[in-house]
Amino acid sequence: MRSIRNAIHNPYAASHSMGVRLLLYWFTMALLLVAAILSILMAMGVLSHPARQLASALDIQQRNTYAALDAQMDELTGHGVAMSEKLGRELDAFLAAKGIPFDALNDDPKTIAELEKRLYTPLSTTLSAASCSGIFFCLNVTANTALPNADALRAGLYLRYSGLQPTVASEQDVICFRGAAEAARGLQIQMHNRWNPELNTALIPGSNKVATSQVERLAEGSLWTKRTELLDTWEHVMLLCVPILDGSGTVRGLCGMEISDLYFSLSHDTVSSSYGNMLTLLAPIDGDTLNLSGTMLGATNGSRLTAEGTLHIKPGKYYTIYTDGKESYLGRHRLLDAVTSDGIPLAAVTLVTANTFRSYERGSQFAWFLGSVLFLLAMLVVATVLSRRFVKPINESLAAVRDNPTEVVASGISEIDELLTMIRERPVGALPPDVEARLRGFTERANTLTGTERTILQYYMDGYTVKDIPELARISASTVKTHNRNLYRKLGVDSFDELKVYIELFASCGRSGELLNRS
Repeated sequence: MRSIRNAIHNPYAASHSMGVRLLLYWFTMALLLVAAILSILMAMGVLSHPARQLASALDIQQRNTYAALDAQMDELTGHGVAMSEKLGRELDAFLAAKGIPFDALNDDPKTIAELEKRLYTPLSTTLSAASCSGIFFCLNVTANTALPNADALRAGLYLRYSGLQPTVASEQDVICFRGAAEAARGLQIQMHNRWNPELNTALIPGSNKVATSQVERLAEGSLWTKRTELLDTWEHVMLLCVPILDGSGTVRGLCGMEISDLYFSLSHDTVSSSYGNMLTLLAPIDGDTLNLSGTMLGATNGSRLTAEGTLHIKPGKYYTIYTDGKESYLGRHRLLDAVTSDGIPLAAVTLVTANTFRSYERGSQFAWFLGSVLFLLAMLVVATVLSRRFVKPINESLAAVRDNPTEVVASGISEIDELLTMIRERPVGALPPDVEARLRGFTERANTLTGTERTILQYYMDGYTVKDIPELARISASTVKTHNRNLYRKLGVDSFDELKVYIELFASCGRSGELLNRS
């Protein structure tokens, strides 16, 4: 009804309204398009919350980290057990050939050196095959029982790589870190600058526990140390210790592998991601505390993480938070099956620096916000252009009718051209037949109103609203509602807004009196 009224009295206003409506229409379509695109992207996981994205990435990398560390430790344990068995057999064969008991090796450096040269082959073979930086064995004997610390000294060999390149182990130089000088010279092995003839088991955590273990399977008696200082050097290592049994099942010493800080770091590089570099840790976790000083760190590029202090572990909604109060990390951890010398479990840990992720999160949110704003602005421009192109011929046609009613200017829109023709051909001051019929029918229906209903209609014609009627007519609001329902039903309108359109239309035509049965 409003469009009919405006078309009669102000064609240009009708055209302007159409332009606004078209603009809103196109812009609404743009919003719906954005909503559809966002919904599709959400369903595909592209627009997942950054925290959920990080959680998914951490889950994937954590599985890889756990699998790699678990496989490495299982591999080294397998090599350690196999080497222990070979050493046990070679030891029995050597003693049998010499015709001496095991304890006779004490205070006999010459025989110890000879034994070490014989046991070199199992060590060397295992070192070239295993993923480690060093290998060793020590027996429960010493070349000099008279020394003050003889109880901790053990005869044996400790071989290490020099100039580590873990991917090409066969090309590394092997040096003698511990062992009899005569044995090293006989094997033509270069001596370490911190060489000593025997191992000090007091500096190998859990060595006494391994050396005195009573187990049926060697793997059950194997222990891993946490990160520990390497025997009177500045280096730190993680050691696997496996008992050596003779033919009778008696523990005669221990053997094992070394993973140095450098070897572990080179073996476990950071993994690049949008959220920052992902770090790999092999860490002892005691309850809600991660002990960094006992942790083997992979490459730490892009972080300030060091093997010092502790990290407090706090569960989060999407990831676990590890913090020392100053620096925070986000990640995952999972306990490994490895048995440690102090009983504290080891865990495979994947970390991302929290600050790096927060930067990504802010950047991601801003990028999506900026992209959405730019897209909507672009759509607004497109909507404006399309609306203007659509409305322009209509405005031109209406302007031509206003300036020269007899001139025919086609808009190119059949409905508009038909309306203009009707307006142009109607008698001056006359209404279109359909509009006239609507007004006449409304007048007839108004004649059926009761006195009270007619009074209420008069108030509406005077500009009052529904809220004003109870006070004006001195009736209750519920009674007003009843009268309004009857009024709408008799007049054939669905709402107060539609009733106002008719009232305004009658007023604009100077025929308001017809509604009140006044001529």
